[in-house]
Amino acid sequence: MNQIEQMRVTVLVEDTKNPTQPVLIAKHGLSFFIELKAAGNTTKLLLDTGPSGKILLQNAQKLGVDFRNLNSIVLSHGHYDHTGGLLAVLNKTGNLVPVITHPEALQPKFTVKKNRLKKIGIPFPVSDLKKLCYLVLKRGPTSLTPGVWASGKIKRTNKFEKVTGFKTERKGKLVSDFMLDDQALIVDVKGKGLVIVCGCAHAGVINTVKQAKMLSGSSNVYAVIGGFHLIKSSARRIKETIRELQREDLSLLIPGHCTGKKAISKFSIVFGEKCKRLRVGDKIVI
Repeated sequence: MNQIEQMRVTVLVEDTKNPTQPVLIAKHGLSFFIELKAAGNTTKLLLDTGPSGKILLQNAQKLGVDFRNLNSIVLSHGHYDHTGGLLAVLNKTGNLVPVITHPEALQPKFTVKKNRLKKIGIPFPVSDLKKLCYLVLKRGPTSLTPGVWASGKIKRTNKFEKVTGFKTERKGKLVSDFMLDDQALIVDVKGKGLVIVCGCAHAGVINTVKQAKMLSGSSNVYAVIGGFHLIKSSARRIKETIRELQREDLSLLIPGHCTGKKAISKFSIVFGEKCKRLRVGDKIVI
């Protein structure tokens, strides 16, 4: 079985300030720089790019992250807080890097606030993107390197994990957006198990875990990292999510971004030292 020998995650953008890294800028959004070692080689990936190029590049420079020689960029979905820094990164790579995402990530995206539509999609023309990268649009999973996958569209099987509150445009009409573009990064780490890195887990973090197990063929989940989109969820959904995560016997749970303080607090109580709050500048080695 092909597995990764070591995984190193550097959090370039996240909502929460890191007291050990006061020079970094915390901002609503996510970006992970991920280094994967196997058979003497290192694969460098970027999952999401935060809300702006300025913040991403400043934090990357302060953390010593160089975007040259990136092997690929994965977009977890098409919201601005995960895609806003993409053009800035592509101007720094020095070559045409594959950018892997679901085709619906490129569609107009909105939310409704105070009876008004707010644009929350990719904040630049898609035509600009196509000039700077090799755009890979896939609905299904993508194998990035042996033992590593972008999940593709995540199957929705849990009744308690529903997507609400988003809109998109189809054939000139405003319709509900069920975030079919939502995907995660899945890494099979030798001697540990699956590490699942989510952008927002709009499809549901438990649905995402199930997808990772099905795709990899492994039942051992070591860690789940990222945004779980529980910020406005009911107490019942949070309780159900905790119950399902407990069944996985995780070694690490690292929630942040859109997970919400209420859910993170409950995770901390239930999982204790296994649960760590995600912060900008964190370096996670697995």
